Amino acid sequence: MTLSPAAPAPVAQVLDSLPLALSIEQFRPEPRCRVCRNDELRRKVNDLLASGSSYAMIVRALEADNMKLDPRDRVTIDSVRNHCARHFPVQSVARATYREILERRARENGIDFINGVATALTPLAYLETVVLKAYETLSDPATKVDVNIGMIAAGRLQSLIDSNDYGREIAEMRVQVSKISEAVRAVVPQSMWGAIVEKLDELEQHSETLDVGEDDFDDDEPYDPIEFIDEDDDF
Repeated sequence: MTLSPAAPAPVAQVLDSLPLALSIEQFRPEPRCRVCRNDELRRKVNDLLASGSSYAMIVRALEADNMKLDPRDRVTIDSVRNHCARHFPVQSVARATYREILERRARENGIDFINGVATALTPLAYLETVVLKAYETLSDPATKVDVNIGMIAAGRLQSLIDSNDYGREIAEMRVQVSKISEAVRAVVPQSMWGAIVEKLDELEQHSETLDVGEDDFDDDEPYDPIEFIDEDDDF
């Protein structure tokens, strides 16, 4: 992909056009939140949330800071969890979007992003974030897409559409077969069900026989009209 020299607008600038931007400008740190009411701790927690740390890892990283605070002001796992859910999305909209991806993918993969001792980052979360960032660049009006890249993308799109259509046809066929089965059960006496099954087996075997017969006639060698003529025959 060929991009224009102009740098793409960062996420924060893109979001300025959204109605949420007004609420961001008017936001004030929540004094009841142990994270929000301490500027230094808030910056650290937000950075650690954005980097994929679990809540327990964040609390451990703040151990030295917590020791300087009154027990009522120390940041706990519950403090981080509440801050992440209520205040982080407003204080850092873009990074909160990526954190949501990270936590969602962690839940899907059974990773403990609350009490875990390792980062909550997963390959799926990484790839989804990359796709999102790439789309932000692609959606920038200043971004130019090479014609060849566009043709490749069109081909991939068409293949996905065709694949989805095929899957839809299979699903529709299954529904139709199910309806036919229900109709047979409702109309045909149960004493005849066995005969119907036997007939279906017979037809299936007949179909397999035809397939084998067609393979027998499949010869890659060209036909020779004099192949079976006796060399001693007189003309």
